[in-house]
Amino acid sequence: MEQMTGVAAPVRRSGGLDGWNRIVGDAFTGCVVDAAAARFEGGLAARRIDDFTLVRIAAQPSRVRRWADRRPVLRSGTALLHLHIAGTGVNRQGGREVAVHAGEGALCDPDAFYAIDFLTPYQMFVMELPVDGILRRQPGFDLARAGGQAIDPGRTKLLLAFLGAAWDQVACLGEDAEWRSCVSRVATDLALQAIAPVVEAGPDHGLRRRVIGFIAEHLADPGLRTSAIAAALGVCPRSVQGVFEKMATTASAFILQQRLRLAAERLRAERGRTSITAIAYDCGFADSAYFSRCFHKHFGVSPRQFGMM
Repeated sequence: MEQMTGVAAPVRRSGGLDGWNRIVGDAFTGCVVDAAAARFEGGLAARRIDDFTLVRIAAQPSRVRRWADRRPVLRSGTALLHLHIAGTGVNRQGGREVAVHAGEGALCDPDAFYAIDFLTPYQMFVMELPVDGILRRQPGFDLARAGGQAIDPGRTKLLLAFLGAAWDQVACLGEDAEWRSCVSRVATDLALQAIAPVVEAGPDHGLRRRVIGFIAEHLADPGLRTSAIAAALGVCPRSVQGVFEKMATTASAFILQQRLRLAAERLRAERGRTSITAIAYDCGFADSAYFSRCFHKHFGVSPRQFGMM
């Protein structure tokens, strides 16, 4: 599904259940929608706002199941917030059952089975956040344990109000990269505050904090990898791998994401005053061409274009 950053997000609509399944399946791989009647009306639009993806959905009563008959081939590395604007639903995941009404929400692991029964016509936002970004702020976050829990309703209402305003002003977000980045930070901060009550520090909290801290301090080192992290922290490589498994990612993917994030910050700050190659090397990339390919794949534009936005 196309994700827009500079213009209003196109709405995909369906007048039939088969068509709606295709739309939802494109947006959320592994999802299947069941409803009583084949005639089904729904609309879905999505956009990416810097660090997170936001999907807005309006549809009839139905049941959504994800990964009921299969499992994801690759981990998404994301967490989902199901935020209800209107209507009532029941979220089920990890043995938990949470009734969600307008102004409320639930945290969801997109890589494990879940089901949602929408009991009435509904409108909702689905906010997709990178797990590595959550862990930088809340090192005790464990999505496998937290998935399926209700999130703070008071904070959810404020988050919904902010997301609704941002959604209605998409044209403004596309015109100014710094303003879009500001909106992204505020929305992410509100989301993290909403899920904070369900975050519990696990037994590996200390090691996770040390691993993430070591990576942050050594991103410029092109030799940064699992074996180097393990040797520096005095643990076995398998322990380091276990930290990233709980984060639904790998060490190499996490390091790459952090380097790209740092490079984006440098490009915004330098605005063409420093060469792309120099920024790539400063962020731990040994090959500027590889850096450019990874950057374009992640952000949708080249490093040079990003730096001029």
